[in-house]
Amino acid sequence: MGTDLGERLVAAISSELGTTPGYRAAHAKGMCFDAVFTPTPMAARFSTAPHLQGGPVPAVVRFSNASSNPRAKDAAQEVGGMAVKFLLPDGRETDIVAISLPVFFVREPEHFIEFTHARTSNLRVLAYAIRHPESLRAILYAGRRRGRLMASRWEAAYYGIHAFRWLGPEGGVTHVRYELNPEAGVREIPRREASGKDPDFLNQELAARLQQGPVAFELCVRLAEAGDATDDPTRPWPAARRRVRAGRLEITRAVEDQRDGCERRVFDPTHVIDGIECSDDRILAARREAYSVSIERRLKETS
Repeated sequence: MGTDLGERLVAAISSELGTTPGYRAAHAKGMCFDAVFTPTPMAARFSTAPHLQGGPVPAVVRFSNASSNPRAKDAAQEVGGMAVKFLLPDGRETDIVAISLPVFFVREPEHFIEFTHARTSNLRVLAYAIRHPESLRAILYAGRRRGRLMASRWEAAYYGIHAFRWLGPEGGVTHVRYELNPEAGVREIPRREASGKDPDFLNQELAARLQQGPVAFELCVRLAEAGDATDDPTRPWPAARRRVRAGRLEITRAVEDQRDGCERRVFDPTHVIDGIECSDDRILAARREAYSVSIERRLKETS
């Protein structure tokens, strides 16, 4: 894969879904919040990553809508995003990127381009699914939720759809997938109820809620076992897989500088740190290239 792949991925989104100068190609509408992450002792048993070793670590969280339209109405949202950037004391950073679907639509970068072109009509999506049955899980899951929407940003669960290798202190290697579960519990509302709210109610209500005090998420990891797919984000792992609580993420307030402290940041799931490695997931690798193209364009358009 070269930079040509990143260009073609972003071009597919732009040509079929439209993009806005100065904004991300996908998840264009978002807002960042300051947070503090505190790991559990259990996390350090599975990974030597520095942000999992003990004390609290500052973080930035970006909530987003998957749309490429930065002015899309929240009531039209189909998939929500939650990205976390951990800010280490030595100046290094590492990221988690998650969405409100537990599986992804495609397992190959070229399939993402084909699927993006198909999204212009339900008939084309159906034809795509016939050719690529591995996509049916995500398509059906998203379809079942069309009549409902997350009630709030802090009452939704988010899933890191890719596997990562956690490297333990004694040389052990464990494949994990991330989950961010709200302490307030998951709550949804009918989409028709959401349509009566402000077009930007999700971020507005979270900012208002934080005036009353923090909201929090539990960071958990699912542990793979032999035979589980670690390179295919379309395939879920069995629900019986062991789940380890890795830490608590407390969100405290909206970031003051939403331009430089949020929209000019890159939240990249391949931005890992010692103690964590990317899996062989080809979609995961392709995201690095697409994000590189997207940020380069954004910085040029806003300079």
